[in-house]
Amino acid sequence: MAKSSTPRRIRRRMSNQKKAKRQQYKRRGDTLFRKAFEFCQECDADVSLTVRLRNNGQIVMFNSDDRWHPSPQDLAVYYPVPLKVTWQELAAKYDP
Repeated sequence: MAKSSTPRRIRRRMSNQKKAKRQQYKRRGDTLFRKAFEFCQECDADVSLTVRLRNNGQIVMFNSDDRWHPSPQDLAVYYPVPLKVTWQELAAKYDP
């Protein structure tokens, strides 16, 4: 099956109700961290994920290996050079 060159569309199913929004945030966060966990298990990779919620400033962190939590200074001298993916790049790839 050939891959399509069109960007993948993300469906937005956000409600205006407070309870529904809270449930959606919870589900998406749970999925994000579950996928990070699965990736480190199935792909033999170290995963470090940090999420800061804009509305209340809460920071949630996942790190698959306590010995590997890179600082920006550590990553500056890392080889091969880490890939930096920006929000704009992801938006161009996934937003309609």
